[in-house]
Amino acid sequence: MNKDFVSLSEGSGGKEMNDLIKSFTFRGRGRWKNCYDDSATLDIGDSKLLVFTTDSFVINPIFFPGGDIGHVSVCGTINDLAVMGATPLGLSLGIVLEEGFSKRDLKKIINSINKISKDTGIPIVTGDTKVMEKGKVDKIVINVSGVGIAKKGGLLDKPLEIGDRIIISGGIGEHAIALLSKRFDYKTSIITDSKPLVEEISSVRHLIKAAKDPTRGGIAATLNDISQKHNLGMLIDEESIPAKKEVRIVSEMLGINLYELACEGRFICISSKDNACLVENTLKKFNSDAKIIGTVTDDNKVVIDTQLGRRILPEPRGLIVPRIC
Repeated sequence: MNKDFVSLSEGSGGKEMNDLIKSFTFRGRGRWKNCYDDSATLDIGDSKLLVFTTDSFVINPIFFPGGDIGHVSVCGTINDLAVMGATPLGLSLGIVLEEGFSKRDLKKIINSINKISKDTGIPIVTGDTKVMEKGKVDKIVINVSGVGIAKKGGLLDKPLEIGDRIIISGGIGEHAIALLSKRFDYKTSIITDSKPLVEEISSVRHLIKAAKDPTRGGIAATLNDISQKHNLGMLIDEESIPAKKEVRIVSEMLGINLYELACEGRFICISSKDNACLVENTLKKFNSDAKIIGTVTDDNKVVIDTQLGRRILPEPRGLIVPRIC
């Protein structure tokens, strides 16, 4: 691929995308902090932080088992606020439509968005709609931005320590497998894991130090992101990683790395060793597959302990699975 042009791999959630983003130069951020995290933060008083995020969604197909592009777009933005420790206050909705897009399908998508908004109590407060000539955009693109409030000291951006435990809130890969079943027309009972995580994260927020949702690039990308940010390593127990049998079988059938599959309703969090079992048991009330999967170490890389020995779990590279979130 010519390095003078953007490639699909630079939008897949792996190393190439991170390198592309790091090549951007933005000046004048003022008092904004955490600009490379899931959400940026702004000090707005003695006790509060404004938390702001945005995300764009270009999913193929736009309808899949258990969800659609509207459902994922709103959940994804809510979750980017929640994993920072914020209480979401409101969302914007930007939609770019291709000329000729079905109004019936558009209504279904809007209904999905409205349902999430109603269920969570997080309103859509502003937005924008554009229509492009046929062929100039593929069906529909959605952008959702969100704002929230976090308490100072309550931001999930605390220092990690060697010996801290790594916990995941449920089984991995279900969103990607559900979507791919529609794309490749194979039968599966798996539905997307897409859902808002506000309640789950709130239940353990006082017990955890950091959190991140494993969307593009899956847990491989997320674990490496956390490791690099904190300059610490991780030792992951492969036997402890929860995934439904069907997810494992389909990922092997398609030749896709299970650990690079996107989730849209899961999060990874870090707690002290003393709090880990309480975090795990609390999260099991929401999803019985919540599990402690590893330990923070001092070797600055993510290592996975398998039946055949230990190996590095690298940051994903190349075209992982295109357009799944």
